[in-house]
Amino acid sequence: MIWRRWTWRGTTWRGIVRRSLAPRSVARRRWVAASGVLLAALAVAGYVVVPSLAHFAGGTSPTMPDDAHVAVPTFGERGSDVLAYQDGDTFTMTFPLVNDGWLPVTVRDVLLSDGPRPLVRVTSVTSHGTPLPVTVPAGETRRVELTVRFDNCRYYHEREMQVISGAVVDGSVFGRDLRTTAGFEHDLVVSSPMIASCPDRTLRRDDDVRR
Repeated sequence: MIWRRWTWRGTTWRGIVRRSLAPRSVARRRWVAASGVLLAALAVAGYVVVPSLAHFAGGTSPTMPDDAHVAVPTFGERGSDVLAYQDGDTFTMTFPLVNDGWLPVTVRDVLLSDGPRPLVRVTSVTSHGTPLPVTVPAGETRRVELTVRFDNCRYYHEREMQVISGAVVDGSVFGRDLRTTAGFEHDLVVSSPMIASCPDRTLRRDDDVRR
């Protein structure tokens, strides 16, 4: 077979084909580059919003020993469980963590307050008898057991109280740290005791400042 070099007005046929394909090649490269940028932007956005897709259901009712609290349905808008502060005493509180979000959550810690020197301090947390961390898949429940100690009353005066509306959950979703709240059905209320029942509290209110 013999190939001939065709020309048209001084331009070879091969040159015409190359010129006609050049804009398509440039457009394709630009489309690939734009697609890469878009996918990267979507990945970053997804990574940023991942923690917002994690959520624990509210309305849970902690289980506690009878001598650790008193139910007062008329106190507050939702009723309250008033904890009977006895400095240094400990008790166990249990409640379910219900993952009603879209993603599994690895729970590393559970607190009753994220403020400094709480009146009820969590000293240890387990889930079904096993130390944390524990993973709660989407749509599933894990029960947690908190060992709680009445503490830090020296940093409060006798008219102060702490209101706890839910548990503070520290964990992660696909490597992203998160802090969220699992709300209680009723508020937990802790009243600071009188000075006679609070060792180490002084008469000077600026001696011990919460920070």
